[in-house]
Amino acid sequence: MANLEEWIIEQGLRGSEMGTLLSGFVEGLIAEGVPLVRAYIALPTVNPTIRVYTHVWTRSAGLTVEGVSHERNASAFELSPFAHMMRTEQTSCYWRVDSPDAGRFSVFEDVRREGGTDYLARLFSFENASAPDLRGIGFSFSSSRPEGFSPEEIRRVDALLPLLGLAAYRMTLFDLTVAMLDTYVGFSAGRRVLSGEIRRGSGTMLTAALLFADLRGFTELADTAGTSLLARLDRHLEAMAEPVAAHGGEVLKFMGDGVLAAFPITEERPQDAACAAAVLAAQDAIIRNRAVNGQYAGEPPLNLDIALHCGDVFYGNIGAAGRLDFTVIGPAVNEASRMEALCRNLECEVVMSDYVAAASPLPVRPLGRHRLRGIAAERDLFTLEPISAVTA
Repeated sequence: MANLEEWIIEQGLRGSEMGTLLSGFVEGLIAEGVPLVRAYIALPTVNPTIRVYTHVWTRSAGLTVEGVSHERNASAFELSPFAHMMRTEQTSCYWRVDSPDAGRFSVFEDVRREGGTDYLARLFSFENASAPDLRGIGFSFSSSRPEGFSPEEIRRVDALLPLLGLAAYRMTLFDLTVAMLDTYVGFSAGRRVLSGEIRRGSGTMLTAALLFADLRGFTELADTAGTSLLARLDRHLEAMAEPVAAHGGEVLKFMGDGVLAAFPITEERPQDAACAAAVLAAQDAIIRNRAVNGQYAGEPPLNLDIALHCGDVFYGNIGAAGRLDFTVIGPAVNEASRMEALCRNLECEVVMSDYVAAASPLPVRPLGRHRLRGIAAERDLFTLEPISAVTA
């Protein structure tokens, strides 16, 4: 690495991963003679489950990356050097880990175990009003020299950190974009948006097994339960969504108290396999939803109605010019919705079309021919034999 500055810029422009950036930065400093034993970067994120990502390089173990949840170690941060710096409004601090006041920071014990003697800490603010939770980035470095970093080495690190911070910020924003698209529009849809499918009406036709699920009785319960119902609704939706992902499908949309999911039919997964996956996901969702009801034994149960169908759908951008939704539409989606509406009258938890029934890996029984609202021809419908936890 002839020039560390140029290398950092190249990584930022290329969009390398943060782990690659930190490891290469450390290797470059060591090649210049800086005796590093530990380096650390803390990057905040906007994620429903992860509060911050930590990247730690040590001479003994190399690179480790960890996502810290919102619930975990909130008190631990308050006892960290970075929390101290934020409280005292400092952006640059330096400690000897054997100094009398070093004991108040538990991370210094980790540094000592690595053979480190000091702790150089820096905070950089992003100051982006459009993303206030991305407050900034924290760096720390430790050396193995008995007397610690030399003044020249500290000046060298400080000269490089603005470049390193800028490259890290660029990577963080891209990772944030990907994570938000995955979270709010789904993995497949998010990747399609990033690949340029962003114009209204753009998309593709695909054939898929569809799962349309809805909670029976939720509207009535919501009228009386108020906001306390939200936590319960999340558990019910999780009971629907997790089996979809486990069986290779994707949740395309949460619709209030319901879910629309697809199991695309491809060369690798033909129609029978996709339909079978949808059936197994429906079975698991029913069982998990019952378990959620069991956690609220003193409240009315919210039973799950599921329709399973298979057909061609349009998968793409729908909506107004300035507000688009990446979703699926088509006759197959409409039929699945109409089938789900029959669950109550037919007293079935699952209603499926003949396409799905023919591929079901679980026993099915016929429900006869039924007319679906808005559809001229009658349809042969089927349901699963009674689902019990034993069949899971």
